[in-house]
Amino acid sequence: MSALFAVRMINQAGPGVDRGALFRSFGLEEAAPLDPTVMISDTAYYDLLEMIAEQEQPDIGFHIRVSQSITCADLGAVGLAWKSAPDLRRSFHRMDRYSRLYNTASSFELVDRGDTYLWTHTRTEPDRLGMYISNEGALATYANICREATGAQNRPQSVQFRHQDHGGRKALEAHFRCPVIFGADIDAIVIPAGRLDQPNLVGDQSIWKFFSSHVEENLPEEEVPFERQLVLKIADMLSDGVPPLALVATSLGMSARTLQRRLAEHGATYQTLVTQARLELAQSLMGETGYSLAEIAFLTGFSEQSAFTRAFKRWVGKTPGAFRSEGRA
Repeated sequence: MSALFAVRMINQAGPGVDRGALFRSFGLEEAAPLDPTVMISDTAYYDLLEMIAEQEQPDIGFHIRVSQSITCADLGAVGLAWKSAPDLRRSFHRMDRYSRLYNTASSFELVDRGDTYLWTHTRTEPDRLGMYISNEGALATYANICREATGAQNRPQSVQFRHQDHGGRKALEAHFRCPVIFGADIDAIVIPAGRLDQPNLVGDQSIWKFFSSHVEENLPEEEVPFERQLVLKIADMLSDGVPPLALVATSLGMSARTLQRRLAEHGATYQTLVTQARLELAQSLMGETGYSLAEIAFLTGFSEQSAFTRAFKRWVGKTPGAFRSEGRA
């Protein structure tokens, strides 16, 4: 499991828990930035969940509070691909593979049941409370990022779990806002078929392809390289102008100083990655969309089309208009 989830769970532990000891038991530093690529064993993770759950009995809800705090940005390029997909069906596209960047103990699958789809979660051993809490948290996290992509009003038709209620029903029903069924044949979020094809809030076919293609290049065997994560993160933020380094660092769960140090370790500069993000996104938008050059200038962080034109010509040796015309020839 990703250390991202363990750190969030520890931070939700009750006042009687020695958080420092828990961090040390996983080889983590309490004040260190989150690194979602660091993995911990599933059994150690279950031990942690059971320890925290004991503090909250009989109404367990810490894992749901953690799920509610996780955003697409926390999941790096995978999360950006999810959020930028044109619709929920394409958000789920190959997410069964992408999820293995954060969780190698489970498998996920979108199953067609005719008028409904099931986003199934399979992990049947070990049969223990920590696994049940983890399973609930996994589906609750997907419900949260579904809402980020589609709107806060979105809710499943129902949610089901193989295990029996162990004290989490109240928190689950409040989070999912739909019937929660225990003792089912499989863990799953049940989604009306028509809901999958309704547009996402900020979905864009070209931007989705831009992010998902880079994730796909590195799956399932490799994690997305650090510099690639930065380029994708910067590209996602460009429509609001070039993001300050400190803002990008915060979105990645680290300090500006840490980000600068890691850039130096990779022999890269922030400005170089900003330029790369702008160029790749511009080329993708010009090749695959009907956006005007003025719109593309805005989406790549320029306040004026003339500045975009000068920069693009400096990067590739030709104007955006010439580049687009050659691509269509």
